[in-house]
Amino acid sequence: MIKLFLSTLIGLVILVSACVIYFWRDTAYDPSAIDLGLYFLALPLMITTVFFAPVFIIKAMKAQKEKKQQQAEQEALRYEQQQIDALERERPKELPSEQFELHIYSAHSWHSFGENTEIIDSIKAFKSPELDRKLMNSYGLPILSYRIQDLDDLIDSTLDEDDLPVMSMREKRIHSLIRQQFEQHAETLAMVSNHLKQSALFYDSELAYQYKMHPGWTQENFVDDHEEDKTPVQEVPRLNRFTVHILLAENLIHQWNEQSKFELQEALSIQYAILPEQIQIEHHFFSSQTAYSEWTKLLKDAANTANEVNFLISVDSEIDQECLDERFWLNEQYIASEFVSSWCVANTSTVLLDLQPLTTLWLSVNENNFSNYLKNNQLNELEQFQQEHPFVLVLDDANDVKTTKTLQRVFEDTAIDFHHFLYTKQNLGHTQNLSKVFGFMLGMHLPEEMINMIYSTEQDSTYAFFKAYEFDQSETVITQN
Repeated sequence: MIKLFLSTLIGLVILVSACVIYFWRDTAYDPSAIDLGLYFLALPLMITTVFFAPVFIIKAMKAQKEKKQQQAEQEALRYEQQQIDALERERPKELPSEQFELHIYSAHSWHSFGENTEIIDSIKAFKSPELDRKLMNSYGLPILSYRIQDLDDLIDSTLDEDDLPVMSMREKRIHSLIRQQFEQHAETLAMVSNHLKQSALFYDSELAYQYKMHPGWTQENFVDDHEEDKTPVQEVPRLNRFTVHILLAENLIHQWNEQSKFELQEALSIQYAILPEQIQIEHHFFSSQTAYSEWTKLLKDAANTANEVNFLISVDSEIDQECLDERFWLNEQYIASEFVSSWCVANTSTVLLDLQPLTTLWLSVNENNFSNYLKNNQLNELEQFQQEHPFVLVLDDANDVKTTKTLQRVFEDTAIDFHHFLYTKQNLGHTQNLSKVFGFMLGMHLPEEMINMIYSTEQDSTYAFFKAYEFDQSETVITQN
């Protein structure tokens, strides 16, 4: 553009100069210096400027428009970058992988399929619910249920008659299931109670004083059938507390009697001669949406708490006509179930007198590459991968397409195949609030010769393994003389 402007200007200078010179010669005009500058420079420049004025105006308008457009684009890019930065700040950062270990000293499960390994065998055999002639649907016809038949007789023998009119049938069955589980752990609890007593005598002067007091001062209706214990106080590993975690369905939160917490505490205190101060009872009410995440948090807390024994019990029952009448409003094909499972656990740094763990639970959280996890823990070459026996309990619905896709993605680079999976959810009917917790606890009863695994797509980066405890011969077995 500049070249064109200069070319035009030079051309006009020559043309105007020629015309002016000829005019001045014919008129014999004697120009001054001003006339020379005006006619030879200013006039051609003015004519060229007038000629190019529209071009300059159009150029200026285009430049202004492009400038505004660039500013708008920059604003858009800046806004987009701000949005990206905001999303990056809001996006949860990838958490570091964590691993926890927990020793399990005793475990028991009860279901309509039987107890412990009987439940696993029935799941493998695809056992179905049975016709329950004591429960009726909205048409007065018997329905299918997972009723524990032996529990019917147990209810009358374990609950006081005065309690029966107060509680619903559902509560009666749950209380009976809880009591039955404590009986199954009686030997372990007796050893734990002895350890609590010895620890209090050695480490806590206030609790030691209460233990040394004659039981007649602290317990009503006490009959002294034994001579006073004169065993000298010995140093033992410290044990501060026995905590019972009772996991219940969320729909019981407004129905459950909290007074049962204190009644259970008193019963344990009397039966096992433990001071009430050393017993803590906690109720947890889980929904089907939160149960698995809350359960893993509970396990991590137990794994991080030293000098404490935790008794974990997951229990539910919907074998109650009144309860089912409410369920039938939403689902006429509702299948009720009842089940209970319990563990006695402690973290790996806690040593118990006269007790050895049965199994060690490994819990890995935020592990995004399962194939690398197997390699890092030397689990990818286990012989059980080549066998057909299932050793992975899957806690999700086997008929869910999303579950199948997630399992295929997570396990595609491993030797674990679909025939190694055993699904547990469908064996609890529609009583699903604690189904994943119960399925998780069933992992204790898989074959001990294998490293068994628990998995749920709800937390696709969380893995749990059970491995039989291997006693190191170099360790010293602590016993109470």
